[in-house]
Amino acid sequence: MKVFVNPGHAPGGEPDPGAVNGELGLRECDLARAIGERAAEFLEMAGCEVRLLQSHNLAGESPGYQNVTECANSWGADLFVSIHCNASRLHNARGFETFCYDADGEGGKAAFFIQQEIFKGVRPFDPGFWDRGVKVNRSFAVLRCTVMPAVLVETGFIDNPQDARLLVEHREEFAAAIARGVTDWGQVKA
Repeated sequence: MKVFVNPGHAPGGEPDPGAVNGELGLRECDLARAIGERAAEFLEMAGCEVRLLQSHNLAGESPGYQNVTECANSWGADLFVSIHCNASRLHNARGFETFCYDADGEGGKAAFFIQQEIFKGVRPFDPGFWDRGVKVNRSFAVLRCTVMPAVLVETGFIDNPQDARLLVEHREEFAAAIARGVTDWGQVKA
């Protein structure tokens, strides 16, 4: 199985670091990259062929960077996995969620498996870490511009202290859960 892993936002944070937790000095681009790189390693250990690309160009809007969806489409990936950290103006929002283009399609099925694995693999460290579910979003470029099934994983709220702690202390578990969800989907799909 060929899996394209896309840590969200720009490499090194320029020009877009994504969500930021200024108090803790955390940037979404860094956490997403760390989790994505480790998930890619787990997927390779499971026998998957993996490509990883963190780029500011999602659908042609930043021509100076590699276009993420074009790279995935031309490579012929079986699944596209974009990894992010959420943020909220409320600062008390918590939890993890996975987006897909169509809940009844293969992307929706992959999203369900990833949600299930994060629930089993990360939530035990904090029972207040809420499962926000699988959600459909047809406006995300990584979901609408890919020809293969695609998911966008929001691992947790970077601006919530409890979620930020989980993101820092349990990156390994997030990565393993994402990889397990992908391989579980691949086994059912096969």
